[in-house]
Amino acid sequence: MDARLQHLPNTLNRTGNHVDEDALIDLRGLMRVIRRRLPIILAISAVMLLIAVAAYVLTPPRYIAQSSVALERGAEQVIKVDQVVPTVDPDSAAVDTEVAVLQSSELAGKVVDRLKLTQDPEFNHALADGTPITAVDARRAAITQLRNNVQVERNGFSYAINVTYQSESPQMAARVVNTIAEIYISNQVQDKSGATRRASKFLEGQLQKLRGQVQSAEAAVAQYRARHGLFEASQNSSVAQDELSGLNTQLAEARAQQAEADARLSTARAQLAHGSTGEELGAALDSPVVSQLRAQRAQTSARVASLRQRYGPRHPDLLNAEEELRDIDDQINGEVKRIVANVSIQANAARQRTASLNHTLNQTEGTLAVNNAASVGLAELDRNAESARVLYQAFLDRYKQMRAQRGLERGNAYIIARAGVPNMPASPKLLVFLVLGIVAAIAASAVAVAIMQLLERGIETSDGVERKLGVASFGSIPDTARSPEFDKNEAASPPVQMIVDRPQSSFSEAFRRLRTSIQFAQPDRDSIVVAVTSALPGEGKTTSAICLARSAALAGARTILVDCDLRRRVSSSEFDPLKSIGLGALLEGKGTLDEAVFIDEASGLYILPRRPDHKSAAQFADSPAFATLIADLRDLFDFVVLDTPPVLPIDDSRVISAKADCVVMLVRWRKTPAKAVEIALRNLDEVGAHVVGASLSMVDIRAQARAGFGDAGYYYNAYKSYYA
Repeated sequence: MDARLQHLPNTLNRTGNHVDEDALIDLRGLMRVIRRRLPIILAISAVMLLIAVAAYVLTPPRYIAQSSVALERGAEQVIKVDQVVPTVDPDSAAVDTEVAVLQSSELAGKVVDRLKLTQDPEFNHALADGTPITAVDARRAAITQLRNNVQVERNGFSYAINVTYQSESPQMAARVVNTIAEIYISNQVQDKSGATRRASKFLEGQLQKLRGQVQSAEAAVAQYRARHGLFEASQNSSVAQDELSGLNTQLAEARAQQAEADARLSTARAQLAHGSTGEELGAALDSPVVSQLRAQRAQTSARVASLRQRYGPRHPDLLNAEEELRDIDDQINGEVKRIVANVSIQANAARQRTASLNHTLNQTEGTLAVNNAASVGLAELDRNAESARVLYQAFLDRYKQMRAQRGLERGNAYIIARAGVPNMPASPKLLVFLVLGIVAAIAASAVAVAIMQLLERGIETSDGVERKLGVASFGSIPDTARSPEFDKNEAASPPVQMIVDRPQSSFSEAFRRLRTSIQFAQPDRDSIVVAVTSALPGEGKTTSAICLARSAALAGARTILVDCDLRRRVSSSEFDPLKSIGLGALLEGKGTLDEAVFIDEASGLYILPRRPDHKSAAQFADSPAFATLIADLRDLFDFVVLDTPPVLPIDDSRVISAKADCVVMLVRWRKTPAKAVEIALRNLDEVGAHVVGASLSMVDIRAQARAGFGDAGYYYNAYKSYYA
């Protein structure tokens, strides 16, 4: 392989576009494949789009209706009382919980029952099929159908929840979502009403029990008081306590009065014991009788003094006045004694009252001690009675609240938007089906193209020849049967005739380019012997050899075509080989070169054919006679073309190629596997054959113009006007 690589042009040894070589995706190669497979891609895309349109037409329309409910953020209360089911501000988890409730099977079952969906063929397919089904199974199927087509989702981060339903009937879609919202709200109200009724019924039963307990507790307190003589005077004291308090007060007053009376009596007695008349006693001073008598005595005493000054001691008036004064003194003394006696009586009465109060106080204290011992049991009974009263009052208040709440229950959510009957179907959407069709077309086309590319092993561009085979590319040879330059009649004629009949065609130009490439590959030779070969049969090798030789002859070069294919003799059949003795007879020494060669009058090409009647199958390529023939032809002609057999099936091709100055490998466009060509090149390299390049044969110019980036044929539309 190194022997071939050294003959590559310098342009092939230089590093190419780094971006393209190092890129993960060869965009140019991809576009080349797309352009090449465009008819298949268009066909598959058309089929997929037709399938998408058919699916759109056959898909029944479905309508979507939507209603919205919102959760209460603050419950309105007509009566400010606690509810049995309290209303709290919802959070995110609460909203998600309500979404789950709206999607529950229980709610769906109530919708099915209310709308009688088991009688609708959309929800009960057994009605349309005519198959028997039980009521339970029909209801279960309707619930499943409803839940499959209903969608409940939270509206963003708000407290609103959207309920949508998809149905073939727009009226049914609207009815279902509105019924779901109504039953959802109704269930909340019923739940609260049921809770209130259950709480009221429970409270009624408890009140009956508590009322009996309160009555029993209060009766026990009353009986205990009566049995122990405990009478409640006030909230915090008993009768005995009040009596004891009064007695203590009275006893204190009595003792004060006794002390006062004793003090007065003691003072009076002391004054009397010292010879006092008692007039200076407080009681006497306070007595009006003593005061009056003292006033009379003062007057009488003044009159006695006056009479003593006027009369003598024996004067009757004086004596009468003195007698009257003594009489007043006696009265005063008598009144004082009476007062002292009264004070003594009062002191005795005070002492007796104090003793009586003290005795009564002692009795009351004894009674209070007994009552205090009994009050311990009374306090326990009072506490039991009070506890029963408090509990009974609490239940009674709560029961009255429940009675006040009846009829005022409302749900924790409300409907903010009811669904209307949709006018336009939500599906199928033509745009969606078209997009799906386009995606399917792209995917199917990609798969088909990938499979075709994987199954294809051929080479389609000059770049591919150089990249895969490692030899120089000598251009492409068009296929005349598919060339746009030739009409049907011309395309039916032999390609070898096109060289003569259409010298300005792209077909003729391809061989002129091939000859020029060969000549520049051998610049130091005046005469060139070129072997034209291929890896496999059927690659246009013989046709290319004839056309190459005719093109050189038409250009004025002395050219000869030698048919070296022992088995096929294809090139000989294009002419009249019977004009010559043939290559076999020449090599056997049965004639001269002039007898073996004849001229193609149309082009001036010399031809050394093999006669069809020559039956010898002996190998000639490695014979001295063939080597001598090649040397003689090199001296006589400017351009010697050797039409050799394929390399892989016939070994003669390697020997003949080794004797030639250079070898041109023909590769059929998109047909010949690159691996087969690589093996053929390796076989030629083993014998020292000088392969100067390879050329693509039987190329479809129009197809290459669409996808042959990297080949001159890609720009065929730009220069096709040069060909005639």
